[in-house]
Amino acid sequence: MPAPQAFARTVRHPGLPEPERIVTLEGQAMQLDFTLEAGLNLRDAMSIPLSRAGLAGGTVRFANLPLSELHFLMPALAVDDQHAAFYSAPQAMEEGTLIEYACATYGRKDGEPFVHCHAVWRGRDGQRQGGHLMMDKTIVAAATPAQAWGLHDATMATRYDPETNFTLFYPTRLRDAPPAASGKRVVLARIRPDQDLTIAVEQACAAHGITHAIVRGSVGSIIGAEFEDGRVLDDRATEILIRSGEVRQGRGRLDIGLINPQGEVCEGVLARGVNPVLICFELVLEEQ
Repeated sequence: MPAPQAFARTVRHPGLPEPERIVTLEGQAMQLDFTLEAGLNLRDAMSIPLSRAGLAGGTVRFANLPLSELHFLMPALAVDDQHAAFYSAPQAMEEGTLIEYACATYGRKDGEPFVHCHAVWRGRDGQRQGGHLMMDKTIVAAATPAQAWGLHDATMATRYDPETNFTLFYPTRLRDAPPAASGKRVVLARIRPDQDLTIAVEQACAAHGITHAIVRGSVGSIIGAEFEDGRVLDDRATEILIRSGEVRQGRGRLDIGLINPQGEVCEGVLARGVNPVLICFELVLEEQ
């Protein structure tokens, strides 16, 4: 295993690092436009139409979604040596919250649909905030369009990760399938800790011979952040999603939304080479 890159911001995980730092698989691209139906919790509002369409695993993006109930967690520092970071206690907001933008990883846990989602929203008072949505308790208030990208023969399935002491998503093949003869490919990936996020996205593309890709799925955490414009955030625990991301000719550009332990939102383009993943990063790439 090559020597790990040295970063200005780093944390220690409880377990030994796995040799394979970026786990990927590819398949023929599926894309679906669908509606998040009012009255359903967000997990069911996604999993029912995706299951009907035969999309087994991938990502969902949506924006301007009104909620009748919002339940969420925020990133938090660990209180012991069993994790590098953790979550806040559950929190809730009243009716009238509007999700500005969100990205969700769609997969399976114990064989059942499971969704991991980060979002930025505004409350009834206009205050902007973000965090990790509790999908089975957060309720859609009005029908809202959404988009999904993924694969029919693979998913993101949860399993225990000894390095971080969390149960995390892994790209998982469900059945044997021939490689796509033509058309776009989708790559599902999981990036492990202490990999610069931008470079890791580039490497995920390179592993599949892809020179131009759009980042469709992007749920995870990094250790603070350093932006292209010179801003540096020293928060150790974060939740992030990529607002827009692309790799062209092997070079990546990631414009992110980041949530700190106070629920505050910071946005901008990441500087390359200085932003290590904290716990994990779930990535879905669409070949262009």
